[in-house]
Amino acid sequence: MASFEMEKSLVGHLLERLSLNGASMSNPNTYNLETGMDVLIHAADSRTIGVQVTEIDPYTQAGIARAEEKKAAGTDNGKIYSGWAQNDYQVMLSSLSRNISRKVAIAVGHSFESVDEVWLLVCAGVPQHGAVISTMVITQWLSAADLNQATHAVLQQSKYDRSFFLTVLGTEQVFYSWEKDCGWKKSAKLEEITEAPHEKYVNSLHRAAAAGDLQEVDRLCDEECKKVLNEMRKSQDQGDFL
Repeated sequence: MASFEMEKSLVGHLLERLSLNGASMSNPNTYNLETGMDVLIHAADSRTIGVQVTEIDPYTQAGIARAEEKKAAGTDNGKIYSGWAQNDYQVMLSSLSRNISRKVAIAVGHSFESVDEVWLLVCAGVPQHGAVISTMVITQWLSAADLNQATHAVLQQSKYDRSFFLTVLGTEQVFYSWEKDCGWKKSAKLEEITEAPHEKYVNSLHRAAAAGDLQEVDRLCDEECKKVLNEMRKSQDQGDFL
């Protein structure tokens, strides 16, 4: 179970992407009450928004990859380790669909009467030692249409007003948002796409996938995982992440 501080940090990344300046956050479960929400957002426009936060486990068997990464990472935040990120598109999409369906089912038991809106936030590439690789997904192949096909129907019947799929660390700063009226939309910040190393990686990944060379896809993903881990360590040294 993630701590409130970790969930607050992830919601903070969401607020940054939504440009919700002036918003503050608090813990809805301070008195050990199970509200069905992990973080409360107090928006500048006086709205109170309850957010349910979850981290994707993009594998067929839940928990195994995360446990293996934690074992490899150990307790030393400065330890160097590597691993394989999930690159099977269908497995990742199925996992995301199961995760969302599970949260939708849990939300049924809560009224959410104390808030103006309730959101679901699913995070990938979680910036936490021992979690980055096992929560990382390759998003270049994932479209809004894919998400609509897999999850729109269940979300449409849910209590959530909005849903988000956010990769905090990854090959692209991708952001997916869902609303009942328009379904999923995808946006990606690609500030580094014009830089030769990153552009070369993306092009190489697409070529390997098109050729069906899964060994090369794995190798490229492993290199990108190492790069992201190094970036995370630098950010931790600067106090940017928990």
